[in-house]
Amino acid sequence: MKALSIGAIIIALFCFSCTIENDTLEQVEKWDVFEAHFEGPIEGNPFKDVEFKAVFSCNGMRKEVNGFYAGSGIYKVRFMPEKIGDWFYTTSSNEAQLNDRTGKFKCIPPSVTNHGQVKVFSTYHFRYADGTPYKQVGTTCYAWIHQGDSLEQKTLETLKEAPFNKLRMCIFPKDYIYNKNEPVYYPFERDSLGNNDYSRFDPYYWNHLDKRLEDLLELGIEADIILFHPYDRWGYAVMPDTVDKFYLRYVLARLSAYRHVWWSAANEFDLMHNKTMADWHRIFEILYKHDPYKHLRSVHNCIEFYDHSLPWITHASIQSTDFKQANTWRKVYKKPLIYDECRYEGDVRYGWGNLTPQEMTAMFWKSLITGSYAGHGETYEHAKDILWWSKGGVLHGQSLERIAFFKSILQETPETGIEPIDEHSAGSHGELYIYYFDKEAVSAWNFYLPENIFYQVEVIDTWNMQRDTLGNNFNGKFTISLPAKKYIAVRITKSGLMFPIKDPDYWPPGSLFNDQMQVYLIHPYPKTLRYTLDGSLPTIQSNAYDGAIVISDNTTLNVLSIEGERTSNLLKVEFKKAKLTPSIQLDQAINGLSYVYYEGKWERMPEFSTLKAIKSGRIDAIDLSMVEEDKDYFGVVYKGYILIPEDDVHTFYSSSDDGSFIIIDDIRVVENDGIHGVVEKIGQIGLQAGYHKFEVQFFDNWYDHVLRVEIESKNLPRQQIPSSMLFYLNKN
Repeated sequence: MKALSIGAIIIALFCFSCTIENDTLEQVEKWDVFEAHFEGPIEGNPFKDVEFKAVFSCNGMRKEVNGFYAGSGIYKVRFMPEKIGDWFYTTSSNEAQLNDRTGKFKCIPPSVTNHGQVKVFSTYHFRYADGTPYKQVGTTCYAWIHQGDSLEQKTLETLKEAPFNKLRMCIFPKDYIYNKNEPVYYPFERDSLGNNDYSRFDPYYWNHLDKRLEDLLELGIEADIILFHPYDRWGYAVMPDTVDKFYLRYVLARLSAYRHVWWSAANEFDLMHNKTMADWHRIFEILYKHDPYKHLRSVHNCIEFYDHSLPWITHASIQSTDFKQANTWRKVYKKPLIYDECRYEGDVRYGWGNLTPQEMTAMFWKSLITGSYAGHGETYEHAKDILWWSKGGVLHGQSLERIAFFKSILQETPETGIEPIDEHSAGSHGELYIYYFDKEAVSAWNFYLPENIFYQVEVIDTWNMQRDTLGNNFNGKFTISLPAKKYIAVRITKSGLMFPIKDPDYWPPGSLFNDQMQVYLIHPYPKTLRYTLDGSLPTIQSNAYDGAIVISDNTTLNVLSIEGERTSNLLKVEFKKAKLTPSIQLDQAINGLSYVYYEGKWERMPEFSTLKAIKSGRIDAIDLSMVEEDKDYFGVVYKGYILIPEDDVHTFYSSSDDGSFIIIDDIRVVENDGIHGVVEKIGQIGLQAGYHKFEVQFFDNWYDHVLRVEIESKNLPRQQIPSSMLFYLNKN
């Protein structure tokens, strides 16, 4: 490597940070799908023979995604941008025709209906990537995409008017009672005798699946994609392990860029007797490691439960009507519970499909007071065996309108959800309580609420969809009369309360500054923000936020959102003027870092200096290229120097799975310790321009390994630390 002068390096660094605006670039919304396609070889078996992927980057963010063969000599790569700005990509392939192809596009802000991926929030609930609450109200149409365009269009028309925001659906066709028709398309190519060629996918099927997923996306419906199921006569339930892996890798490469997909490993996994528990673990390992966006993951049971506490499970997908167990399962799994199958409304002769409309509706209300979520299904007999639960079409039952009414109540609960209290109620303490009486015809009920808060009380007839407000001056102990009917709910709300209320936030992150800094407050209703800079609690008479707040000395910023009598949680930030750590002089510094690699099983960051190294070497940037892809139980220590271009406070980010430290001039700036999935931690330090001692420590326990180290300052956009800033000495 060549030694460089400090001046040349600083010039190169700032050139690296520049971005080029180009209004002619293709524009793609944040969290939408960018697709690039290329002509490539058709000889042999392109599904098996051709390796194809791309690396996408934007202002220091970098993500590698696999491409796929789409048929007819066309290769595609799909990408979901999660950052606004200009994205650049470069392909790599074992075929020269597809290798080192480059391009770029511009990621623009999302539109009003685009909220991003759904993620787990507040342990037991969900929200979209932009912070919008997601309150799951699901339904099931297992084989709807295998019924032909006419019936499928009818299903979409029904969904457009229905209250559902999630649909459970299978990739493979279904063979079961009421499901004896052949699908229009098959996932794998087949010969004239119906034998599957498990080495080649059928592009017609996958193009059709793409279209149906895009239809659901346009309707704002999450697609809970079931990857395996036992109801099969075509051979898909008994594919060899190698085919399972081949199939899953193709699914992930092709579908992961759709923001609205969830992965359900199986429907009734415990009935797939050819697969062991180790097989299911292996399937989840593939889903976890090869999904660049980490979509939600679950598995559905018939009788035997999977261990939903395992780290690769994001939420528990349950077949049961036993809502009394919900609180126990919440405590055991510490994850959201979705009763995806709690029987179906219908009139078939089987117990799983003959709920009355009232009983189907009740499942949703039971889920609400147990801190869980429910799923709908419908199985009314049909002369042509068109039952919604599998084939879609038209809904005939009476629960649909009542579920829509329920959803309107659900959406008025806090974004953090409500917590179970007892067998009849759940609530958010002091704010909101909901009671539900299922089949008990209760004529009166005693309530015990805080003495110093007044509440509005509503009696809700969940079947007739009627609300009767009794008043807004209830408090303490009181009794109300109820209509002595089944399916009655009571909602008790703090008087004047509106849900949800957002807490304020601020930007840029951190609290250290050099000369001065401008602080911007973030809130959906900025006119409600009041702030102080003297440590006092804001009131309605305090400073109204109307733009950047300039901080030039040690200051305590307090912020509240104030809406009438109601306030948000307090945002309190202690801003401090930083002391800049002096730089050091180096001669003949060479780009890169030294690293030392260790192996061992740790739950916290070990004391590496006491351990025996396995290997060591030099590396251009902070990455894990020296580690095998599937390796677990190891650690790496990177050491050298970082060249800082100007005096300023610098923010460092560490995103890792598992633990990581960033140490600068012997100061631990970022501590991201312990066993966990990908977690980002930040730290700040004031640094003078020039060289500073720099060290990163990382360890991986089990199941995937990720390390990303970034830097940001006033004049240095957030980016992965480039090699032009990293140095070592020959004597190291």
